[in-house]
Amino acid sequence: MQIFYQILEVINYVVIVICTLAMIFQLVMILFFWLPEKHFKKSDDLHRIALIVCARNEASVIGETVRDILDKQDYPKDKYDIYVVADNCTDDTAKLAEKAGATVFVHTDDNPAHHRVAYPLEFGLRKILEMKKYDFVIRIDADNLLNKDFFRRMNDAFCSGVEIARPYEASRNPTQNSWATVSATYYMRDSMIACNFREFFHLDSMLTGAGMMLSTKMLEEIGVWDAFTASEDAEFTCKRLCEKRRVHYVCDAVVYEDMPSTLKDTHIRNARMGNGLNRVFFQDGWKMLGHFFISGRWSNVDLFVQLLFIPVAVLCCLWFPAYYIFYIIAHFINAVGPEWLGNIYALDGTLLTAEASASLLINTMIPTLCIVLGVFLFVYPFQTWIAVMRSKKKLGLKNLKGYKRGIILSPLFMLLNTMSITWGVLTNAGWKSVSRNVKK
Repeated sequence: MQIFYQILEVINYVVIVICTLAMIFQLVMILFFWLPEKHFKKSDDLHRIALIVCARNEASVIGETVRDILDKQDYPKDKYDIYVVADNCTDDTAKLAEKAGATVFVHTDDNPAHHRVAYPLEFGLRKILEMKKYDFVIRIDADNLLNKDFFRRMNDAFCSGVEIARPYEASRNPTQNSWATVSATYYMRDSMIACNFREFFHLDSMLTGAGMMLSTKMLEEIGVWDAFTASEDAEFTCKRLCEKRRVHYVCDAVVYEDMPSTLKDTHIRNARMGNGLNRVFFQDGWKMLGHFFISGRWSNVDLFVQLLFIPVAVLCCLWFPAYYIFYIIAHFINAVGPEWLGNIYALDGTLLTAEASASLLINTMIPTLCIVLGVFLFVYPFQTWIAVMRSKKKLGLKNLKGYKRGIILSPLFMLLNTMSITWGVLTNAGWKSVSRNVKK
């Protein structure tokens, strides 16, 4: 039993160190919440843009998305075109997209392993590059809307030498209900604090499917597209950083996404994300860390740590509850139970008395849990409040009405997010449709 207790304690310390390393960057970023945003120099040299949307049974939203971009973008209409890849659709997605003004590519693939966005994306990008008339591509999802000067701000970045970029991510339905609000504030926090920190210190941001900008020259150099996991955007980021390319954050380009508004849809989205990112971590994460010792780029370490959050989430959900429940029960029995139930040993091999176990429970375990809980309940609401406050002008918010619940519930969201990620990793969660909150 002595060896058993010592092994458990060593494992617990190792898990604590791993979790601390995964969280340390987040804590550092919070200290720099005051950093100014980087704005790219405005340019009058307007380049040709291809916007691509991969849509699978998105008849409820695709028409509005296409029309909104055609009607509201402050960019010459002869300088951009919209392409919709209708992927294995069984509804009117292709018809409605074409009616709204997009050029439609129909993509069919009977291989179930290919029923993820990377395959229609590669199909559409290849067709666009064959035209040889665009300078960069912008990819969005079927439910996304863009701020009116999105193209201009991405064009400014491109003219400044940027070949890969991501935008600020906002929500189309931020105050619909508590679930939508807390999801919206999560993305605000990621953009305004994490991405802003990285851009200021010349680090690289992780791409997301909504609003990424890719130069056609870069796409031609890599062979169009080379990331085919369920988290193709994260995988693509890893590959580009290993090529020593930069991934910038363009704070003035804002993409608005439809946020899940139910617990079920939130869970589905986070479980799918967790499963995909977990695969990317074990496929590319360690390569990123190893490449740091070749390139010396801290972005590789940063991205490794971001991906490390997924297995850490699983550890937090599985190890800590199991270990500390056992720890409390074992010490309680040692403190009040009969001796024949067994003895508890410290890491140094010392046999703990009943009084020592009682002292550990009262003087160590309870205060430690209170401190951890207090930090958790303070850090997430604080950084969420900062992100919302700093985003007010950007998003045209007059006050925090409707956003307060997102700030208050941010710790609960992170807890549920961790549980959903764990579920996604353990169950090999795949693609499932989620309900749209926007009208046809």
